Amino acid sequence: MSFPTQEAFVHTGTWDSTTRKHPAMKWMETYTNDIIDGRKFHETASSVGWTSEFTLKKSTGEVVEGADKAWAAIQEIYAPFSEHVHDPTFLVCWETEKGWDMLGVASMWYNLQAPGEGKMKGFGGKEWDGVLSSAFKFAYVKGGKDGVQLAGTEIFSDPSAAMVQMLKRGMLKPEQLMQ
Repeated sequence: MSFPTQEAFVHTGTWDSTTRKHPAMKWMETYTNDIIDGRKFHETASSVGWTSEFTLKKSTGEVVEGADKAWAAIQEIYAPFSEHVHDPTFLVCWETEKGWDMLGVASMWYNLQAPGEGKMKGFGGKEWDGVLSSAFKFAYVKGGKDGVQLAGTEIFSDPSAAMVQMLKRGMLKPEQLMQ
């Protein structure tokens, strides 16, 4: 049986010289390291390279449309963490009519705002409160000052391990889970 296929850029491991050869992945490494993990949330959605029609789909299934609203939602997602870093382990990127789409898997190492017990050694040889295995789908369009703009993000992650720690550290009350 025959079926249509499409070329794709497939990479296993973290960012490296190979991923930097692809324009969207080169852009993504800088965006991830400098903006998201660098916590440059004082920036604006347009200054970090988002399209004005940006759409965010959170791990809860909630969809946030529009760059400014989605930027506020991203800040809210990462607010409980004093520090975090995304360590990619696998990605597939393919060309679309307007740019590229990418599906990636990463470990997100984090420390919470409130101190507590239960540290683990991880990324960079540091002590972390925990790690979340996550997947992300990104949509990029060609354009903008760097030749690439982010048009959408979908987050696939189970934050329950971090939420349990937040409950234990008093960052979250049980009744807030029911809202």
